[in-house]
Amino acid sequence: MARVADFIARWLCCPWRRPRVLILFVVLVASVLPARAQGGFDPTIQTPALLLDEARTVYLGNLARRDHGVPPLRWNRQLTHAARWYSWDSTENRPPGFCGHQDTNGKWPDYRARAFGYLGAAGAENAFCGYVTPDHAIPGWMNSPGHRGNLLDPNSREVGLGYYRRAGDGRGYVTQDFGTDPVYAPVIIEHEAISTTSPAVNLYVYDRAAQSGFAGLGAATQMMVGHDPCLTGATWEPYAAHKTWTLQGGEGWRSVYVKTRDAFSRTLTVSDTIYLGANVPLNELGDAQLSTTRPEVTLYGLDGGGLPMVQFSLGWLADDTYVTFGKLWGNGERVNAPSAWGGTAYRLFPGAGESSAWVWDTSFIKDVPMVAYFRMKVSDNTSGGEVARITVKGGGTEYGPLSLRGVDFAAPGQYQEFAVNFTFHSNPNHAFLVFQFWRSGAADVFVDAVSIFSVPQPVSPTMTWTVPGGNYRGQGVWVRYTDGTRPSAIAEAATVPPALAVTPATLTFVTTRGVGPPSPAMLNVSQGCASSDWQASGDAPWLRVEKVGTAVRVSADPSGLGVGLHEGAVIIAATGLPSVTVPVRLLIVDTAHSIYVPYVGQ
Repeated sequence: MARVADFIARWLCCPWRRPRVLILFVVLVASVLPARAQGGFDPTIQTPALLLDEARTVYLGNLARRDHGVPPLRWNRQLTHAARWYSWDSTENRPPGFCGHQDTNGKWPDYRARAFGYLGAAGAENAFCGYVTPDHAIPGWMNSPGHRGNLLDPNSREVGLGYYRRAGDGRGYVTQDFGTDPVYAPVIIEHEAISTTSPAVNLYVYDRAAQSGFAGLGAATQMMVGHDPCLTGATWEPYAAHKTWTLQGGEGWRSVYVKTRDAFSRTLTVSDTIYLGANVPLNELGDAQLSTTRPEVTLYGLDGGGLPMVQFSLGWLADDTYVTFGKLWGNGERVNAPSAWGGTAYRLFPGAGESSAWVWDTSFIKDVPMVAYFRMKVSDNTSGGEVARITVKGGGTEYGPLSLRGVDFAAPGQYQEFAVNFTFHSNPNHAFLVFQFWRSGAADVFVDAVSIFSVPQPVSPTMTWTVPGGNYRGQGVWVRYTDGTRPSAIAEAATVPPALAVTPATLTFVTTRGVGPPSPAMLNVSQGCASSDWQASGDAPWLRVEKVGTAVRVSADPSGLGVGLHEGAVIIAATGLPSVTVPVRLLIVDTAHSIYVPYVGQ
């Protein structure tokens, strides 16, 4: 042990100059693992042994965080790919004894995280400059102040683990990358364990990160939890970080889905997966169990009800409660308003000339055409003259002002939306996106909020939307329809396909001629998030089909049929959904013989 301690001391590097990033250098060579494939390195592929090392290191790291009162980290796909690549690069493209955080391209951890698709904040990195087991990795990092600080940092929410080990000489590298994405609030089952033998599990549900910009979601006020992405049977309950949950019984991979919403009903749906059972099929462990980001989202069941165009939003909103909302001049006050979004509005009222207020942001999406919908009302709509003005200033370009007359409002005291097209241009000399409101007449003007949407495009029942910024992480997608002048109310689009699913995929009946019909079999039917009713039918006269709740009882009547194989099918169909065909075989034999074989047990 003294020799090992001396070795560690000799290889312990000075803290890396970037914040929160240190490295510990240890080489403990055990058995040799299979060599990687020749040619270019693919970080999306990992050997089962090293994948298990990665998963266990994530779990043990979370246990260390638990022991110090820090929430667990969600295992992330992009950070893991970055970590694997760096471990490979440090082993294969560096001379023996290399220890550091700069790769052979001259880049650092924050650059690598983004290069591999992680769009949140990253850069903190722990490393072992040699292969170590998970049982040595976590204690090693915990015994080093800098690494311990990284591992226990409460600001991190996701982690990537990259193990690499060369077969020829056992040389390797272990990399641990940390990140947090403000648009993502993970759910984590049992500290990110691979498996559990008990269906009763503990969940940790992160709240949304505090954000002040127009693209940020508010703190979660409610949540619902379910076994499937449709959250079938789930109901809203108050948000809580800790929750106990019972997985569906049996054995196999089990997912938990959590949907949260804030005071403006902006939602976020996240999930985690764990194996229920004692024998984990490690060949099935991989990217499917990791959190990930996507550049686009597919939306289903879009129908404008006669309105031909559609617009999308990730809940982009500027409200009177935002920290940057304020009065510029004149008379104004925030008032309670039950019919306003969030329960408050800002009242601009007569006296001392015109009244004006604004709300601004510097971090909203740049150089993408958008539409701002100003939600306002007036106390008196009888005037034919101007009672209010609105304008957008984005990166030095002004859109408007749009002059509003009293008669432009359909009724007094009723909120109405007015659209202004704009683009927030990248302009270093004009860094602000500003929504400004004026009261210019004798009526009170109430400013509620400004919702922001993509520009209209032709609607189709199913559409794939590339989200601005390319970082989709389960945010609820607001949708509204328009004919160019008349917008619909806001709704949330479906992100789960309404598709029929039937199990098992085939049925086989076997019977002996003259004995009678075989025992019936059951087909289980699910239909995603669709609510359409479905029907079942058979295409052969010997098939008997009966709908029983969410299942189908299928029977085979061999009367009048000869010896041999008879084939048919059960068809499950629902309005607006592709039908599912289940092949059914009926085998009729002359004679059946029982065969007894010896049982060999352990």
